Amino acid sequence: MKVQNKAIFMGESIQSQRHAANEKKSSRSNIFAGDLNQTFDPIAQKKQQAQKKAMKIVTDTWAGDRKLDESLDERRNKIKELESAMKESGSHLKRINEERAALKETYGFTEDSQEEQDLRLLEKQADNKPLTKEEQERLAQIKEAGGPTEYQEHSLELYKAASTYKEEYEKAKKEIYQESSAIMSAKLERLKHDPMVKASKSADEIMEAARQEIIGMLYDDAKDHIDEEMEEKKEAADKKAEKEEEEEEKIEKRKEEKEEKEEFIEEISEDMTTILDADNLMDDVQREIKKIMDEMKLLDEDMKGAAVDTAG
Repeated sequence: MKVQNKAIFMGESIQSQRHAANEKKSSRSNIFAGDLNQTFDPIAQKKQQAQKKAMKIVTDTWAGDRKLDESLDERRNKIKELESAMKESGSHLKRINEERAALKETYGFTEDSQEEQDLRLLEKQADNKPLTKEEQERLAQIKEAGGPTEYQEHSLELYKAASTYKEEYEKAKKEIYQESSAIMSAKLERLKHDPMVKASKSADEIMEAARQEIIGMLYDDAKDHIDEEMEEKKEAADKKAEKEEEEEEKIEKRKEEKEEKEEFIEEISEDMTTILDADNLMDDVQREIKKIMDEMKLLDEDMKGAAVDTAG
């Protein structure tokens, strides 16, 4: 009987998540009890317990079922012995039949001769088989004629010797049939009420129940891991949002500073324009003054020239 040793695989991603979760949990709270400081794996323990229980059911049943197997082996060995006996008896029968055929050929009788037909009747009488009225009358005639001929007597001796081997052959053949039938019946009965089949089915049910339970445990582990991961992502998102808000505030502040600087530059530009306009005005005034001075100078020279002319 085949014992199924089932292994349960739930995917490397979930397994890795479960191990990661276990490592994370163990980093928060480790239990020390002598040398037992390794990470506890409840799924591996559940699987081992189920396998151990299933194996015990199968091995206990196998021990009881082994007696039937031994009985069947004994019958098979007996069949081998009977087959050997059949082979030996068959070998003797073949040899005797060959001797009888050679004897018939030596005497020169054919299969349809009266001598051979009377021999068949004598064989039937030797086997104590029922005889018809005609067969009984013919046997009486053979007896009145002096009994079986030399050929018939010699062939009958071989026939009687062959009968012994034939009985042994048929007996072995019958016993082989009986032993084979017993083995077949035992196998059919085993298929109908085989404890190993039931044990294997029980073992399969145990492993299936363990598998379902492990799936639930893996689901819980995966859910816890996802919840933790979502919480971490939420915290990261909150921090990112806070950081973005701070960056926006900084950008807004820089923008305000830029606007203030632009306003200041605009005011300076206006002042500079005023100053430049004033400078241009001064230049114009100076040019006008210079022009007046030049005109006054020319006028003074003209006046001096006029005075000279008057004096002359």
